[in-house]
Amino acid sequence: MFSAAVSRLVAATPAVWAGPGLLAIVLALSGPAWASPPERPPPVDLDEEMARHERNLGAIEQRLSDLRKSLSRREHDRDALYRELEQNERDIGDLALAGRQLEKMTAEQRAVVNRLEARQTTARRDLEKVRKALSELLRSAYAMGRGDRLRMLLNQEDLTRSGRLLGYYRCIGRQRSRRIAEVQRLAAELASLRVQAQSEAERLEQVAARQEETRLRLEAAQAARSAILASLEETISESRGELALLDENAEALRELITTLRLKVQIAAEIDLSQEDIASRKGRLAWPLGDARLISSFQGGTDTGDLHADGVLIAAAEGQEVRAVHHGRVIYADWLRGFGLLLVIDHGDGYMTLYGHNQTLLKEVGEWVATDEAVALAGTSGGTSDRGLYFALRHHGAPLDPEQWCRAGSG
Repeated sequence: MFSAAVSRLVAATPAVWAGPGLLAIVLALSGPAWASPPERPPPVDLDEEMARHERNLGAIEQRLSDLRKSLSRREHDRDALYRELEQNERDIGDLALAGRQLEKMTAEQRAVVNRLEARQTTARRDLEKVRKALSELLRSAYAMGRGDRLRMLLNQEDLTRSGRLLGYYRCIGRQRSRRIAEVQRLAAELASLRVQAQSEAERLEQVAARQEETRLRLEAAQAARSAILASLEETISESRGELALLDENAEALRELITTLRLKVQIAAEIDLSQEDIASRKGRLAWPLGDARLISSFQGGTDTGDLHADGVLIAAAEGQEVRAVHHGRVIYADWLRGFGLLLVIDHGDGYMTLYGHNQTLLKEVGEWVATDEAVALAGTSGGTSDRGLYFALRHHGAPLDPEQWCRAGSG
């Protein structure tokens, strides 16, 4: 809005922009802010504010300490549960291995029983054959009777054949006896093994059942502990998140308290309620150290010199420009003839102007302290001299800077 108003005024009165009346017009366009003292920020009790933040910091640090202790206990409990969980899993693994060995032993026992049953089946078939042959022999012997046998023995026609038949009968009889004994032995052995196998199978089944029951209990305990661990992990994660947040808050408070302490230390030097600029007439520092004047104050605006209502101070490019007194920035922008111009209102109608800057370090509305850097010197605004335009005003009337700034400089 301000720039638009200046543009309209330039279009209406082009001749004005060639003379020193330009700055007066800018002052007039700025309105009552130039005639009235700037609003000062409400007073702040830095000691009370710092004490309040220190109390908050103490509460946060206590909360942090409690959380760290609680987190340590939870992590200890979690580690203990992990150890117990590891032991349970090892027990489950041992039980699974023992179960596998039991299954192998049971299978081997069943294989033994199956082999015995196969042998018994073979022996029974052989026994059946022997019994059949024996039955035939018995029938033949019965049919021949005692006399026939005696006649066969006394028969001289074929003694060789008779002897062969008797030998055969004797062999059959012995074989029959052996077969019968073998079958009886195998049957007895099979019966004993069946009893043993049945007993062993029942015992193995009982052991396997107990192991399965133990495994199920351990798996249930493992599931319960896993749930507890998950809950602990979630709680620990939340606690760590809260710890991180509290750490950030505590760090921010520490930085704030440090800043407030610095403000308390600096307040004695900056103190915005210190003496006003009028009481410091003749004791102000120049805006540039070791100031050397290129042009002096000429007291009016009739000479056609834009700098007649102020002074031009020799300056190196980029040299810091400092405020001669505390106040608030009310203008910080480019202005024809003065380049990048910064104006500080010091209250009671007093203001200082700093022109031809390379860059401005403050913005409109900012409060600045005495000797605080507000700009960097340059050659903006079309000036051929590398210097800083510096002027003082009281209710718009120009003042001689050499009467206000310390003698020995300038």
